[in-house]
Amino acid sequence: MNEHPVFVAEATLRDFPLRIWHRQLEHNQGLLREFQLMASTRPSDAVDDVPARLLEMAGLFIARYGQTMDHLTAQRMAAYEAGMEKFDSVVPLPAETLDIVPRAVAMMREVDDYCRDGDLLTLATPSDVLALQEWSTSEILAQFQGAAATPWAGPFD
Repeated sequence: MNEHPVFVAEATLRDFPLRIWHRQLEHNQGLLREFQLMASTRPSDAVDDVPARLLEMAGLFIARYGQTMDHLTAQRMAAYEAGMEKFDSVVPLPAETLDIVPRAVAMMREVDDYCRDGDLLTLATPSDVLALQEWSTSEILAQFQGAAATPWAGPFD
Protein backbone atom coordinates (compact mmCIF):
# COMPACT_ATOMS: atom_id res chain seq x y z
CA MET A 1 0.00 0.00 0.00
CA ASN A 2 1.11 3.54 -0.68
CA GLU A 3 1.94 5.82 2.24
CA HIS A 4 -0.77 8.32 1.39
CA PRO A 5 -4.18 7.03 0.32
CA VAL A 6 -5.75 8.35 -2.84
CA PHE A 7 -9.43 9.07 -2.31
CA VAL A 8 -11.38 8.61 -5.53
CA ALA A 9 -14.99 8.85 -4.37
CA GLU A 10 -17.13 9.32 -1.31
CA ALA A 11 -20.13 7.61 0.21
CA THR A 12 -22.90 9.36 2.07
CA LEU A 13 -24.29 7.31 4.94
CA ARG A 14 -27.70 8.97 5.06
CA ASP A 15 -29.54 9.13 8.35
CA PHE A 16 -26.55 7.53 10.11
CA PRO A 17 -27.82 6.51 13.60
CA LEU A 18 -25.57 8.26 16.08
CA ARG A 19 -26.56 6.46 19.32
CA ILE A 20 -25.95 3.06 17.74
CA TRP A 21 -22.67 4.36 16.29
CA HIS A 22 -21.62 5.52 19.75
CA ARG A 23 -22.26 2.02 21.12
CA GLN A 24 -20.21 0.65 18.20
CA LEU A 25 -17.36 3.02 19.07
CA GLU A 26 -17.40 1.92 22.72
CA HIS A 27 -17.60 -1.75 21.76
CA ASN A 28 -14.67 -1.47 19.35
CA GLN A 29 -12.54 0.46 21.84
CA GLY A 30 -13.18 -2.16 24.53
CA LEU A 31 -12.38 -4.95 22.10
CA LEU A 32 -9.10 -3.36 21.04
CA ARG A 33 -8.07 -2.76 24.67
CA GLU A 34 -8.77 -6.37 25.60
CA PHE A 35 -6.99 -7.72 22.52
CA GLN A 36 -3.98 -5.49 23.21
CA LEU A 37 -3.75 -6.93 26.70
CA MET A 38 -4.10 -10.49 25.40
CA ALA A 39 -1.52 -9.96 22.66
CA SER A 40 0.97 -8.58 25.17
CA THR A 41 0.81 -11.79 27.22
CA ARG A 42 0.89 -14.34 24.37
CA PRO A 43 3.86 -15.79 22.56
CA SER A 44 4.52 -13.98 19.29
CA ASP A 45 4.31 -17.25 17.34
CA ALA A 46 0.82 -18.24 18.55
CA VAL A 47 -1.04 -20.15 15.85
CA ASP A 48 -4.16 -18.51 14.41
CA ASP A 49 -3.89 -15.62 16.84
CA VAL A 50 -7.05 -13.59 16.13
CA PRO A 51 -6.20 -10.80 18.63
CA ALA A 52 -2.76 -10.26 17.10
CA ARG A 53 -4.12 -10.28 13.54
CA LEU A 54 -6.87 -7.80 14.42
CA LEU A 55 -4.35 -5.50 16.09
CA GLU A 56 -2.08 -5.75 13.07
CA MET A 57 -4.95 -4.85 10.72
CA ALA A 58 -6.04 -2.01 13.01
CA GLY A 59 -2.47 -0.71 13.07
CA LEU A 60 -2.29 -0.73 9.27
CA PHE A 61 -5.64 1.05 8.98
CA ILE A 62 -4.61 3.67 11.53
CA ALA A 63 -1.26 4.25 9.83
CA ARG A 64 -2.90 4.63 6.44
CA TYR A 65 -6.32 6.15 7.19
CA GLY A 66 -5.97 7.41 10.76
CA GLN A 67 -6.29 11.09 9.94
CA THR A 68 -9.43 10.46 7.88
CA MET A 69 -10.88 8.16 10.56
CA ASP A 70 -10.17 10.76 13.26
CA HIS A 71 -11.94 13.44 11.21
CA LEU A 72 -15.01 11.20 10.70
CA THR A 73 -15.09 10.31 14.39
CA ALA A 74 -14.83 13.97 15.39
CA GLN A 75 -17.73 14.93 13.09
CA ARG A 76 -19.90 12.11 14.36
CA MET A 77 -19.00 12.79 18.00
CA ALA A 78 -19.86 16.48 17.65
CA ALA A 79 -23.27 15.57 16.22
CA TYR A 80 -23.79 12.93 18.94
CA GLU A 81 -22.82 15.35 21.72
CA ALA A 82 -25.16 17.97 20.21
CA GLY A 83 -27.99 15.48 20.84
CA MET A 84 -28.66 14.67 17.21
CA GLU A 85 -30.38 11.35 16.53
CA LYS A 86 -29.09 10.94 12.98
CA PHE A 87 -26.51 12.50 10.73
CA ASP A 88 -25.52 12.34 7.05
CA SER A 89 -21.94 11.06 7.34
CA VAL A 90 -19.78 11.58 4.25
CA VAL A 91 -17.01 8.98 4.02
CA PRO A 92 -14.06 9.47 1.64
CA LEU A 93 -13.38 6.26 -0.27
CA PRO A 94 -9.86 5.24 -1.22
CA ALA A 95 -9.03 3.64 -4.55
CA GLU A 96 -8.61 0.27 -2.81
CA THR A 97 -12.11 0.25 -1.25
CA LEU A 98 -13.21 -2.94 -3.04
CA ASP A 99 -10.18 -4.72 -1.55
CA ILE A 100 -10.05 -3.39 2.00
CA VAL A 101 -13.73 -3.35 2.96
CA PRO A 102 -14.31 -7.09 2.37
CA ARG A 103 -11.06 -7.89 4.24
CA ALA A 104 -12.17 -5.77 7.19
CA VAL A 105 -15.64 -7.37 7.20
CA ALA A 106 -14.10 -10.87 7.16
CA MET A 107 -11.79 -9.92 10.04
CA MET A 108 -14.69 -8.57 12.12
CA ARG A 109 -16.67 -11.79 11.55
CA GLU A 110 -13.68 -13.78 12.70
CA VAL A 111 -13.35 -11.54 15.76
CA ASP A 112 -17.04 -12.03 16.60
CA ASP A 113 -16.63 -15.81 16.34
CA TYR A 114 -13.58 -15.57 18.60
CA CYS A 115 -15.50 -13.46 21.14
CA ARG A 116 -18.39 -15.96 21.18
CA ASP A 117 -16.02 -18.89 21.67
CA GLY A 118 -13.63 -17.39 24.23
CA ASP A 119 -13.43 -16.27 27.82
CA LEU A 120 -13.46 -12.55 27.14
CA LEU A 121 -14.90 -9.52 28.83
CA THR A 122 -15.91 -8.18 25.42
CA LEU A 123 -18.80 -10.05 23.88
CA ALA A 124 -19.61 -10.51 20.21
CA THR A 125 -20.94 -7.42 18.45
CA PRO A 126 -24.48 -6.53 19.63
CA SER A 127 -27.17 -7.04 16.99
CA ASP A 128 -27.93 -3.33 16.51
CA VAL A 129 -24.25 -2.50 16.08
CA LEU A 130 -23.85 -5.44 13.70
CA ALA A 131 -26.78 -4.15 11.62
CA LEU A 132 -25.13 -0.73 11.45
CA GLN A 133 -21.81 -2.27 10.38
CA GLU A 134 -23.49 -4.36 7.69
CA TRP A 135 -25.49 -1.42 6.35
CA SER A 136 -22.45 0.90 6.39
CA THR A 137 -20.21 -1.53 4.54
CA SER A 138 -22.87 -2.41 1.99
CA GLU A 139 -23.52 1.31 1.38
CA ILE A 140 -19.80 2.03 0.99
CA LEU A 141 -19.33 -0.80 -1.50
CA ALA A 142 -22.50 0.01 -3.47
CA GLN A 143 -21.80 3.74 -3.64
CA PHE A 144 -18.19 3.12 -4.63
CA GLN A 145 -19.61 1.26 -7.61
CA GLY A 146 -21.99 4.11 -8.48
CA ALA A 147 -25.21 3.31 -6.62
CA ALA A 148 -27.28 6.02 -4.96
CA ALA A 149 -27.29 6.38 -1.18
CA THR A 150 -29.95 4.43 0.71
CA PRO A 151 -30.88 5.91 4.11
CA TRP A 152 -30.62 3.87 7.31
CA ALA A 153 -33.95 2.10 7.74
CA GLY A 154 -33.37 0.64 11.18
CA PRO A 155 -34.04 2.01 14.65
CA PHE A 156 -32.16 5.03 15.97
CA ASP A 157 -31.83 3.84 19.55
